[in-house]
Amino acid sequence: MTSSRRLRQNDHGVPHDLIEDILAKLPVKSLVRFKYVSEQWFRLITDPRFIDLHLSNQLKNGPGFVTASSGSLICYVGSRSYVFLGSMTVNRDSCTIPHSDIWLVSVSKDNDYEMLNSCDGILCFQGRFNIWVHNPATKEYRLLPSGMNSSSLLINTLIVSLPILNFHIYIYIVGPWCSCHPHLGLGFGRELVTKRYKIVRLCNPCPSETGQDHQHHGHCVVFTLDPNPNACWKTIGEVPYKIDVVFSRSLYFNGAIYWLTDEIYHLNQAEVIVMFDLHNEKFQAIPHPSSCSNKPRRLMQLGTLRECLCLAHKDVDSLLNIWIMDKQQQKITWEKLYCIEVFRNGQLLISSRLAFAEHKGGTLLVCTGGVVYLFKPNNEISCLWHGDAYSVPTAFNESLVHLYGRTVTQFKRGVIAYTESLVPIYTL
Repeated sequence: MTSSRRLRQNDHGVPHDLIEDILAKLPVKSLVRFKYVSEQWFRLITDPRFIDLHLSNQLKNGPGFVTASSGSLICYVGSRSYVFLGSMTVNRDSCTIPHSDIWLVSVSKDNDYEMLNSCDGILCFQGRFNIWVHNPATKEYRLLPSGMNSSSLLINTLIVSLPILNFHIYIYIVGPWCSCHPHLGLGFGRELVTKRYKIVRLCNPCPSETGQDHQHHGHCVVFTLDPNPNACWKTIGEVPYKIDVVFSRSLYFNGAIYWLTDEIYHLNQAEVIVMFDLHNEKFQAIPHPSSCSNKPRRLMQLGTLRECLCLAHKDVDSLLNIWIMDKQQQKITWEKLYCIEVFRNGQLLISSRLAFAEHKGGTLLVCTGGVVYLFKPNNEISCLWHGDAYSVPTAFNESLVHLYGRTVTQFKRGVIAYTESLVPIYTL
């Protein structure tokens, strides 16, 4: 007898479908408590099918963002170190941020974590010595080995200590152009066939001082998040493209991870966007907007809008152009969706790292440098939220996804907003 049938018989005559529908619309914080109401509810709330249903409902809510202090501002309190996480959700009707949350998340000391991206409510952080995946809604986390020798991860770093009250704030200034260490890049996403989450790590050899590194290819390894305590990295082999892992941030979309090619060392200038299919574990270049050829990668960023891949580009005229990809019958075309002036009153509003989402009525939400801006079709702009200028943003929706890991220590610091998930993390 299935758990669904048992639920239908044991819930005092309330139809199981109705119970499931109600629970699937609740926030993660409530479901984490409710799964201990009964054995039946526990089985329901931890069921992968219910987790997917809940996540789809979360995606229908207002767009959300998470910001993290990783990589630029780490707080040390005594013998512990913490990453600041801020979360916010935009109200779909009023286009406001009714509340937000700021958390101090305890992490391993001296690891200099940097948030990369999010997928289904899970955040992925790259540290100097390991990789940290975290579901803020369920407070679950998992630490993964970097898969590299620790000595190869010691890149040039300048550490500045700033005593503030009882805190010591350490600012790490990392020199990614070090000539003696490889460049590392991470991607994180969900494989759509097995429904497993995978971390993809790229290791590019450092450019030589002569710059003659066109023949030296990077290597790729993959780690699958599953309950196996002996899980390890799987070697994929050489990467057939020169991928920019210094300025280009990976993006997960629809079963694949996307990167931008290196504008200097990638020989084929006609190839700008590269995808890695998480199912067949193969790399492939895809077409890009023709106007973005030969443009600096540090001025580009990949994203998603309207369930499509997007490419954002800041041009020399301080305009933010966002292109959206359309794929019909294996033919890919690009259309310019937005062209926004981001230089207002003598101030450049958009920093190098941003996250964006759409609101109803043709308005665009952009989270950058701890600020959420609302750009309207009539060229009006308003600031919905202002936080830590050093924070790194990513689009985010909460989930219940299970990581099969441990519970992280969190301390609530203030009030902000974001979207939860039930996604699991799998402990080693």
